[in-house]
Amino acid sequence: MKDRAAQLIASREKFVQQMPDPGAILPGSLLSRMVRCNKPGCRFCEKGKGKGHGPIWILSVSLGDRQVRQVPIPGEMKKEVEESLRAFAQMQKVLKQIARVNLDLLKERKRQRQ
Repeated sequence: MKDRAAQLIASREKFVQQMPDPGAILPGSLLSRMVRCNKPGCRFCEKGKGKGHGPIWILSVSLGDRQVRQVPIPGEMKKEVEESLRAFAQMQKVLKQIARVNLDLLKERKRQRQ
């Protein structure tokens, strides 16, 4: 029985090692948009022909309480933001795995007390 608890603790440590640096994570989604300036004669915005300017990149983050913040992202920062979004998703995935192990560990410790 104690071997099982030790295995679970080792498994949890393995997951902890997989966690990304919390200083590099960003929640949200990266969206691309085409925008129209509507200036007369703009070849990018011409009705029926032009697709608009862009794409421009927008980081959309839900702050809770029906609040969403949209932050324009310069094209040269797109890769950095994408990596930070992936790191956030990885952090959530690893935290769920750790929580599962912690639940199993709790059950095992409870079993050992009986």
